[in-house]
Amino acid sequence: MSASVFHFKRFSIRQDRCAMKVGTDAIIFGAWVRHAGAMRILDIGTGTGLLALIAAQRAPEAEVHAVEIDDDAAAQAAENFAASPWSDRVRAHRMDVRRMRSDGPFDLVVCNPPYYPGQSVPADERTRVAKHGAELSFEQLLEHVARLLAPAGRFAVIIPADREVEFLGIAERRGLLPARRCALRYVAHRPAKRIMLECSHGPLVVEREELVVEGDAARDRSPAVQALVADLLDR
Repeated sequence: MSASVFHFKRFSIRQDRCAMKVGTDAIIFGAWVRHAGAMRILDIGTGTGLLALIAAQRAPEAEVHAVEIDDDAAAQAAENFAASPWSDRVRAHRMDVRRMRSDGPFDLVVCNPPYYPGQSVPADERTRVAKHGAELSFEQLLEHVARLLAPAGRFAVIIPADREVEFLGIAERRGLLPARRCALRYVAHRPAKRIMLECSHGPLVVEREELVVEGDAARDRSPAVQALVADLLDR
């Protein structure tokens, strides 16, 4: 998925200036998020703008804001937004979310965060920031999600399976509890590598599910994943 342009059914993503390209995790996560009822949506660390554009497609009346700290990625996200059918209601902000001030809270916050602390750091500084969490820890992310989220709002995030306990402990201290949980397996016989979570300020009632990415033939999407992304991608 590293082509300079990635085409979806209703929009395209240019990504030649972004450190992190469109990937399977982000597509499935964006499709898994519940956008219904959200009128103000925030995408933290938007990168190419993929999650913001999925949100704009799925929530046709929502105002979508996307924050990105990297200059080139923010500019490319703005370019992708301008070329989309929803250019009038999707906005890119080149800024650090820790300094963000908003006119009002958000009904939905989404984030595909950097989450590889402690691993070998890539030489390329932009990839380091985008992937390795040097600039925005889980603690900082959740602090600002709690600040920006509406009382009845939802926060959706995708994280490594081996950091779920750590993440949920921090979230609970910020008053955010899991309402939905989906374990994402790449193949059926292997453990989940990613966990998709939806958290809120509400009571702890967790809907649990599991998705397997690959179908019976290698590189094919499973029927469940195909159904999830059907409005975004051709088969």
